Amino acid sequence: MIDLLFSDPIPVVQHHYQRQLHDVFASGGGSASQAPWSRPVEGFPGALGKARMLANAVHNLRSQRAERRPVLQAWPSLGLLETRLWSSPNGPRYVMLHDPAPLRRQYGHSEPARRWAAAAPAEHRPTVLVSNDHAHAIARQALPHHRIENVLHPMLGTQRPVVKTARPSILVAGQYKPARNVELLAALGPRLRARGWDTRIVGRGWPDIAGWTVENRFVAEHELEDLLGRSWVHLLTYRQYFQSGVSLRAVEMATPTVGEDTDFLRGLFGAGHPGLVASGGDPSDYERAIEAVIDGAGPSLESVQRDYFGRCRESWRVVR
Repeated sequence: MIDLLFSDPIPVVQHHYQRQLHDVFASGGGSASQAPWSRPVEGFPGALGKARMLANAVHNLRSQRAERRPVLQAWPSLGLLETRLWSSPNGPRYVMLHDPAPLRRQYGHSEPARRWAAAAPAEHRPTVLVSNDHAHAIARQALPHHRIENVLHPMLGTQRPVVKTARPSILVAGQYKPARNVELLAALGPRLRARGWDTRIVGRGWPDIAGWTVENRFVAEHELEDLLGRSWVHLLTYRQYFQSGVSLRAVEMATPTVGEDTDFLRGLFGAGHPGLVASGGDPSDYERAIEAVIDGAGPSLESVQRDYFGRCRESWRVVR
């Protein structure tokens, strides 16, 4: 594998992603390191903050253009605009589209922005990276002339299990978004509580939900790892999503995920994972899936991680 530079404009959010990317490239004899010129494009409040974020985004664009090594934009801060702007005559350029169709409004994803990006001449088309076939199809529709490649979301190469809670516990982790299926959680929570299982939601923006202990707050990196590691099940209940970094981190902490049978979860755990719930599944389907995972059905998480990590490394060889 190559020695890759990446620009990460949201380094606080993606700190763990950087570690995962490093492990994947190192395992293939290469490296992945943050470009020394990369500046953050996050966390600056007010009008002056917006001006600073824009200035940093422009700085990153100019700096990558002068760079002679392959460069990945790990999070396009200007949305689809960067699938035209993130280009250079000096070497290969890659843009990671985590959400080709964002779950909430984001800058640079308007129809005029999409048309401008799609009309890029060949010399201004970086390779677009997506995480699965679903995301690939949406990106292809938006950018019909770009080279688009599937790469698996990176993962750490080692697992770090910790002691589980005394009784089965189910965790929903991460920030609330409108795509979260609150109705399903409200119907499922009391059923799980009736079985004597702990049910907990931790993340910013969550409303109170019957049957769940809700902690509406920011969760630091080290605490998220501990929460995931001590839980018996990580529950994923999105109506729509492309990938789940939290589900990957759960595997790294030896905790399985239960969720709808999507390209992403099937690709992570395999078709035989008992935590896959058919699309449109009701609370009883999720309850059965959670019970099966708690009972230890399905392949070991060690083999899941080993298999996924190997496939992930091979998928990233398209970056060259």
